[in-house]
Amino acid sequence: MRLALLADLHIGMHRAHLVQPLLDAIATARPDNLVIAGDLVQRARRGLFAEAQALLDRTGVPWLCVPGNHDIPLLDLPGRLLSPFRAYQRAVQGPREPLLELPGLKIIGVNSTFPYRWRNGRITQRQIDRVRHLSRSGPVMVVQHHPISLLPGETKELMLNAEAARAAYDAAGVSLVLTGHLHQFNIAGSVSGMTQIHAGSVLCDRPEDPPNEFALLDIEGDVFTLTRMIAASDGAGFIAQPPIQLPKKR
Repeated sequence: MRLALLADLHIGMHRAHLVQPLLDAIATARPDNLVIAGDLVQRARRGLFAEAQALLDRTGVPWLCVPGNHDIPLLDLPGRLLSPFRAYQRAVQGPREPLLELPGLKIIGVNSTFPYRWRNGRITQRQIDRVRHLSRSGPVMVVQHHPISLLPGETKELMLNAEAARAAYDAAGVSLVLTGHLHQFNIAGSVSGMTQIHAGSVLCDRPEDPPNEFALLDIEGDVFTLTRMIAASDGAGFIAQPPIQLPKKR
């Protein structure tokens, strides 16, 4: 089974010239599902969500998504506090914390956005307990926008209760945690073999970011192999990097 892992499209502040190369790369890779770790759009407006939905639907591949902080209003304070997901749910049908059971992997979506803490998010004990309960049979991948640990030198704050989530996920037997938000790829492992995949931004046009990228995750039994797909400097396509075999959960 193969998954394409994406995060931080930021439609509305994205590199439009990379859209077709992204679609071509996904068509060539032929993943069974797309998994998106939030920030579909730059601002939570209906038209931008419609554009993001159309892009994802053009892949012809089933997709699962969780919200990011840019997917709820920033400047519209009443909208953010009273109905933060109104525009998001027009584009993303179903629960904001989806659950997908695939051959060899269960994917648990967690909504880490928090309208009262727009940028940095939070996770609640109820959400942690849900992951713990659903992780009784594995292997399991949790997907959420905000990371449970930061990159070296990172200046952003962790979401509220990140350390509790990290410890609980690890103890529950979670194998993989896919997150976005930082716009920089990295893999962080625990002693027990739980791997957090910090996804790079697939389309965001932020000058200080590394090159845009997404990843392919191949699952064969209990072996997970990750292949980064990095945008070429001329924008002509996404180039596969050497595969990375992820640690096994002990």
